[in-house]
Amino acid sequence: MASKLLIVESPAKARTIQQYLGTGYEVLASVGHVRDLPKSNKDAVDIENDFTPRYVISPDKREVIEKITRAAAKADEIFLATDPDREGEAIAWHIKEAVGMKKPKRVVFHEITKAAVVEALEHPRLIDENLRQAQEARRVLDRIVGYDLSGLIWKKVRYGLSAGRVQSPALRILAEREREIKAFVPETYYSLDALFKAKGGEFPAACTVEPTTAEESERIVTLGRASSWSIAEISEREEERNPRPPFTTSTLQQVASTRLGFSPSRTMRAAQKLYESGFITYMRTDSVNLSVDAVSKIAEVVVKEFGKDYLETRAYKTKSKNAQEAHEAVRPTDSNRAHAGSPGDEQHLYELIRARTVASQMKAAKMLRTSVKVKAAADIPLFSTNGSRLLFPGWLACDTKARGEDVELPKLAEGEAVSLVSLGSLEKQTEPPNRYTEAGLVKELEKRGIGRPSTYASIMKTIQDRGYVEKTGRTLTPTATGMVVSGWLEEHFAEYVSDSFTAEMEDELDEIARGERGYAATLQEFYTPFAKAVASKEDLPKATSLGAVPAEFVCPLCSASMEFKLGRGGIFMSCTRYPECEGARQED
Repeated sequence: MASKLLIVESPAKARTIQQYLGTGYEVLASVGHVRDLPKSNKDAVDIENDFTPRYVISPDKREVIEKITRAAAKADEIFLATDPDREGEAIAWHIKEAVGMKKPKRVVFHEITKAAVVEALEHPRLIDENLRQAQEARRVLDRIVGYDLSGLIWKKVRYGLSAGRVQSPALRILAEREREIKAFVPETYYSLDALFKAKGGEFPAACTVEPTTAEESERIVTLGRASSWSIAEISEREEERNPRPPFTTSTLQQVASTRLGFSPSRTMRAAQKLYESGFITYMRTDSVNLSVDAVSKIAEVVVKEFGKDYLETRAYKTKSKNAQEAHEAVRPTDSNRAHAGSPGDEQHLYELIRARTVASQMKAAKMLRTSVKVKAAADIPLFSTNGSRLLFPGWLACDTKARGEDVELPKLAEGEAVSLVSLGSLEKQTEPPNRYTEAGLVKELEKRGIGRPSTYASIMKTIQDRGYVEKTGRTLTPTATGMVVSGWLEEHFAEYVSDSFTAEMEDELDEIARGERGYAATLQEFYTPFAKAVASKEDLPKATSLGAVPAEFVCPLCSASMEFKLGRGGIFMSCTRYPECEGARQED
């Protein structure tokens, strides 16, 4: 009969660890959170009593709690081994409170290997109240902001809309970019491309000046076609490309999006399964650290697969000032394992993680960059081209998809005469800034200090589930509803959807986690001005009008001017004489 009880979050993790520990332990799973705030905000948080949350056991977790309670009553020792982050710390505390455990032991491991699990069990500690309170502060903050702002938007804009402490700044970034795109005025320019033939072969080149008029473009083409040409200048330089650090949560999501086409939530689902199966270290981290033991084993892999000439062990410094340095980067638990996980998403993601990890301990790639300038005898601008050649692959021998394409140029000499094969002009227009992809938005959120590694996937999912953003291919486009909600929040709650407020609040949560700031004082400092701001907006008129429509669109019933309004089906045009006139048009 097992005399020790160990509790983790996931059934898959429980099965893996049970195999490691054998019959002396019973390993159970909480299946994530077991308690949460009630759905009704009225009773969720006792604001007057130091923002005390009133948790309830989730209805679908009652059987789980009963099973853990029965097992705890028979156990001599209880270990809470939930995930090694704030959320995991909070889940451990909730299990303790829901079951009524006296002094359970808290253990953490960043990889699910037998050695890591056994090592963790030899060094238990108490639940970290600072980490737990930091997570509780985040949950309470999100509830207060979400309910108060959402309730106001229901009244002033449209029923059923919502706002959030982190989702709204993310939406604001997308809305700002969309306004830039709509306000963009394209400018015409001309791209001039030529093909030259030298003794060593043909090569393309482009004009170093992009004319803004058809006349200047035509002049260059006419004179260029009639002129003789020669090589004006050749410059060669060796460059080194250093390997990138091993993955953090953010960079894993970005590269998986770019190379594999995975959404952040899809990436995290696959990473979670790899972690629970013992194939990778914990996948929620903002650290690029690798343990000394991990570096040693990776070095062995580099020598075995590529040779000693490719090895260069490296230590990387985490840029985030609040990174948890006790954590490691996302890496394989065994770098010798070339493939892992179920076929499909898991296997593809594992191979991506392994290539990045192994490459991080390899020498720089050496490239030869060549720049060539070609001149005409006529008075026209120079033409130029660039080439590259790989001299030593270094880390690119491992992470081959990071290499790009070599552009080989024929052997050329300064002063050498070349013949013009073709020269043409193409009229183009300057392009507006690109919309964000999920990878681009994750990178932007990280740069601005909005959210934390564990929140990026949920932010992406929330703004799409709410109907505020649509994903077309890899591009995120705010919907009409998203633009209206963001615009209203920016107008009336600019401070609370700003980068500075959101980033500073994340810093304060980090300070709570480190024991440098109090839970109740932090929430009170936020809530007092926030409650006043919400109360001051109660008398705002309902935001029915979203601005005038172009003059050519008039009411189909009375020919009066029209205005944009937001309805359940999106934005439409309404007669300005409504309700006297019910004329309307759908926006094209």
